[in-house]
Amino acid sequence: MENGIRRLLLYQFLLVSATSAVFLVFFEHWSALSVVCGGGIAAVNALLAARCARRDAQAPQRTPAQSLTAIYICMVQRFVIVAALFGLAMAAGPLDPLAVMAGFIVGLMVMIFFGTQQLTQK
Repeated sequence: MENGIRRLLLYQFLLVSATSAVFLVFFEHWSALSVVCGGGIAAVNALLAARCARRDAQAPQRTPAQSLTAIYICMVQRFVIVAALFGLAMAAGPLDPLAVMAGFIVGLMVMIFFGTQQLTQK
C-alpha cells in the first residue's frame, strides 16, 4: 500500500508540474503557483484517503455497519479538510481561482485513473 500511495503522489506531482508549466507559459507565475496549490490540495486528499484505507485494513474485526460508518466519517473528514484548504487558498491573496481548480482537477484525475487501474489489476 505504501508503494501505491508513493506512486500515486509521484504521478500527481508529474502531471500537476506539467500543468503548472503550461500555465506558466501561457499566463503569469501566480497562475502556475495556483495550479501547484490546487495540486497540493488533491495530494492531501489522496493522503487522507490512504490513511482511511490503512485504518480500515487494520481493523478486520469490524462489522459491515461499522465499516460503512467509518467510510462515511472518512468521507466527511476529507470533504471538510478539502473545503477548508480551498478556503485558505482563495483567501491567500493573488492566487487565480480557476488555476487552483485546474490543479485540483488534474490531481484528482490522477487519483481516479490510478484507482481504476488498481481495481482492474486485482
